[in-house]
Amino acid sequence: MFVGGSGDPGGLHIHTADVAHTAASLGFPVKIISVNTDYFSELLSPETIDVELVEGLSYQRLIVKPRRFPISRYILWWSVLVRHPGHDIIFCRGAFAETPVVELLMAKAAGRRIYTIEHRPREAAWRSMFSKRRYGAVMNACVQRTIGVSSELSEIATKEFDMAPHKVRVCANWVDPNFAPPTANERRQARERLGLSNDVRTIGYVGRFGPEKNIDVLIDAFSALRASRPAANVALIIAGDGWFRSEVENKVRSSGAADRIKLLGWQNDPRAIYHALDLFVLASSVEGFSLSLLEAMATGLPCVAHPMASALELIKDGSNGFVSDISTASLLGEKLKEFLDAEAATVSRLGQAAAQTVATSFSRSARLPAVLRALDIPLDGSGLPQPFPRVLTYRNAQARSPAAGSKSSA
Repeated sequence: MFVGGSGDPGGLHIHTADVAHTAASLGFPVKIISVNTDYFSELLSPETIDVELVEGLSYQRLIVKPRRFPISRYILWWSVLVRHPGHDIIFCRGAFAETPVVELLMAKAAGRRIYTIEHRPREAAWRSMFSKRRYGAVMNACVQRTIGVSSELSEIATKEFDMAPHKVRVCANWVDPNFAPPTANERRQARERLGLSNDVRTIGYVGRFGPEKNIDVLIDAFSALRASRPAANVALIIAGDGWFRSEVENKVRSSGAADRIKLLGWQNDPRAIYHALDLFVLASSVEGFSLSLLEAMATGLPCVAHPMASALELIKDGSNGFVSDISTASLLGEKLKEFLDAEAATVSRLGQAAAQTVATSFSRSARLPAVLRALDIPLDGSGLPQPFPRVLTYRNAQARSPAAGSKSSA
């Protein structure tokens, strides 16, 4: 039984659904408990996997506010355990250590085997190193195994939370096999749909809008590029949605380069957007193992990313993309100028190398079995099933910022 989710759709839902879909195809009874907006159902077959939305379950740790005891939440969690006896529990809540201590202890008391899948570092600060180690002690006592999608998460678990190394596995994310370099016709059609001529250089970002994504830095860098090179035939494509949509929209309007920026909104299937781009930029300061970066590379795009652990695992600077400090608009602007100055053959070579990297080392067939092994789900010689269509709809009717009263998703 998978328990988790988050307020915005993303790689957590796509990869959790793929693991659940594979487990069900192998004959295991599978249930998903979504604790927030249900983004799982459209990624799964309703004939084989039941998804239940239980909004009363929290996605925050009790240890952050030790004097707060929402009894109703624990009664609700106990009712879930009672209604679904015998299931192993796989917590997949997003940021590392988001599973509440009490839920871990209750599942352990109910005799369940417990696993967690951690998708990104936690951004909010802990009160003390001691509180981290207390949480790690509970994890050591309760969980069979914790899966981190990057080496950074593994180090956080063992070095900061004192988790036993044998309980921690690194299992990198993978990309849907339908993401591949476009044919010449697919690329032409993708650019025509966006009104892009053949000679315009396109820079882009696809994904969730959140403060850690640093989309404002990308817009500022592009605006400065346009100001310094007004004759350059270049466009910025931004596709996505999220809690900071209004901030992104306001930033574009005030950028001075709005006529060269296309803000496309959320893409249920973003392949055509990747097909239209020449360069993908991931300006994030924090990521677990970016799905959008994987997808961009798989479609043959050279990428620029900040030197996070996952980016360093994917990109060899100058060989299949660029890894550089792009934490400010001026630093990112320098990389964008390098891209504009590069020969078309160089850009093509980097893109081909990026696609080869993903096909060789981060394909579904290479990475998904490792997650199954970490969850003690045997393949027994069976092949992987075909993936369910990767279509993910953004269903928050009005994206808003925390300043407008929303809760940040964990």
